[in-house]
Amino acid sequence: MTTSSSGKTAGSQHIDEETLDAAIGWHLRLKDESATAQDQLDFKVWLARCDRHTTAYQEAIHLWEETEAPARLLWLAQDQRRPTHKPRSQRITSNHRRWAAAAVLMLTMLLSFELWHDPGRMDRWMADISTSSGQSQQALLEDGSSLFLDGNSALDVKLDDTQRVLTLRRGRMWINVANDPQRPLQLTAGDAFISVLGTHFAVSRFHSRVTITVEEGQVAVRDTHHNQVLLNAGQQLTVLNGEFKEVHTIDPRLVLTWKEGRIIFDQAGIDDIAEQLERSLTGRVLFDVQDFADLSFSGSFPTSRPETLIDTLKNAPAIKAHRLPGDIIWLRSTSTG
Repeated sequence: MTTSSSGKTAGSQHIDEETLDAAIGWHLRLKDESATAQDQLDFKVWLARCDRHTTAYQEAIHLWEETEAPARLLWLAQDQRRPTHKPRSQRITSNHRRWAAAAVLMLTMLLSFELWHDPGRMDRWMADISTSSGQSQQALLEDGSSLFLDGNSALDVKLDDTQRVLTLRRGRMWINVANDPQRPLQLTAGDAFISVLGTHFAVSRFHSRVTITVEEGQVAVRDTHHNQVLLNAGQQLTVLNGEFKEVHTIDPRLVLTWKEGRIIFDQAGIDDIAEQLERSLTGRVLFDVQDFADLSFSGSFPTSRPETLIDTLKNAPAIKAHRLPGDIIWLRSTSTG
């Protein structure tokens, strides 16, 4: 497998932010279909004004090349959740402009990169219980339920005399629910709505995918269309974009080893790998799931040392790993070139 590390162009450390912003603006203006001949002339005048402008423009091109394809992935990930009632020609134009806008946004965040550096920050600010990437937390709720919150997770808790309601904003959790027939525990995670009396189970939420794993007892899972599935001990269900997938029989002792500080992949997909990395590391992992449709991964790794997993990926012949500015890891299949 080959890897690439995105360093800055020579001399870029001397470029002030205002000049680099101007260079990015020129690059985007000239790429736009509406660019005129006068725009080209004005750009040449600006470029010839000083060597610093030339260096800044080279850096702008470098940043664009590094972020253009990942920005497409960001846009496509969001576009999959949008309605598709628009005419095809209209959607093509709109998509082109929007992923371009996503690239501009990415470049802006790479310059200031507070939010990009930690995409779960807003969820954690608003949650009752939360953990940063690479951290975990155990908690005992007022009703006697005990829970374990994995890294980069955020949970809302609402307990009163009539109800027990939890909302998993992001991340992964395991909970031992205290039995209370008068107040079934209700847990919402994305498009999955879970109801239990007393049981041990885990829920993970990663983008539009929610996975429910039952260790002991029984769990009722409902989707936004009021379809319902009953899960028993040793069963696992994934809800993807609001739709139920097949129920699988699993060994909870292996699937839930992340509570003990170890993650076991058994024929896992690339999305499982990315999910674990984002729980352990600050930043984002970008990938096109279609590039890895025929690949699966198996292995055992300590959750406290994500670099071990990254080194393994770097040595895998089927993967190219790119490190981009802003703590971004971009995974590509070697079959895509």
